[in-house]
Amino acid sequence: MGGVVRDAAVASPEKRAAVIAWEEQDNVRFTRQYTAPLLARLIGPPSAKGSVLSVGCGVGIDVDVLVDLGWDAYGIEPGYRAEAWARRRHRDRLKAVDGRALPWEDGRFDAATSYGVIEHVGAVGDSVEVQDDVWQARVDFAREVARVVRPGGSIVLSTPNRLFPIDFFHGTDRFGLRWHSPKERFTLSFDDMRRLFVDEAGCRSITSISQDRAFVFARSKTHLWGRMLAAPTRGVLARTGTRALAPLARTPVMPFLIVRIER
Repeated sequence: MGGVVRDAAVASPEKRAAVIAWEEQDNVRFTRQYTAPLLARLIGPPSAKGSVLSVGCGVGIDVDVLVDLGWDAYGIEPGYRAEAWARRRHRDRLKAVDGRALPWEDGRFDAATSYGVIEHVGAVGDSVEVQDDVWQARVDFAREVARVVRPGGSIVLSTPNRLFPIDFFHGTDRFGLRWHSPKERFTLSFDDMRRLFVDEAGCRSITSISQDRAFVFARSKTHLWGRMLAAPTRGVLARTGTRALAPLARTPVMPFLIVRIER
C-alpha cells in the first residue's frame, strides 16, 4: 500500500533500499487498483483533469501513474524515499517539503491522498516514539492539507487503528506485528482524525470508506495464520464503507482505517 511501509528501523542502506524497492513495486498496483478508481468516483475520471496531491508520496511512483492516466497530480515527501525520485518520469511534480508547509495556494487541489503518513507526523524520526508536541504537529498537518484542498473536495487518509491492539505495519519482528496499548500516541483512531480534520481544520465530515483492493496480503500469506485469516479479513475490509459496517471504524474491531474527509 502506498506510503504505509515505514518501519521503525530503516537506518542501514540495505534496509532503505529494500523498503524503496518494495514500495516501487507495490505502489503501482495500489495506485491502479485502489487510488485511481477511488479518485474517479470522488472527483471524476482522468479526462476531467482533476488535480490531486499525494501527501507523503514516498518513492513518488503513484504520481507517475496518476499523471500518465490523465490526472493533474503532484506529490510531496520529506524523507529518504525521495532517493528514488531520479527514476521518476514526472520528477518535476515531486517536492521535498513537509506536509505542514505546502507550497501551493488555498484550494489548489480537488483531492489529497495520504496513506500511512499521519501517524509519523510528530514522531521521532522513523520510529513509533512521539514528540511532546505530537498533537499540535498533527493539527498543523491537518489544517495545511485542508487548506490546499478546495471546499467540497476530498481528503483520503489511512492509518492503523489506535484502538486495535496490533499494528501490522510498524513491527520489527519477522511476523510484522507490533502489540501496543490503545492509549498510545503514535497511531490514531477514527475519532482522533475527526477531531483533527473536522474540529480543528474545519472540514465538513469524515466517513469510513471501503478498503477493497487496498491489500493483497502477500507478506501475511507466508505464515499459516496469514493464510487462514486473509480471506475473511479481505471480505470484511471490502465492506467497511457500507452503512452496516462503517460504524466498526470507531471500534477496536477494525485493524486499519481508510477515511474520506469532505473539505
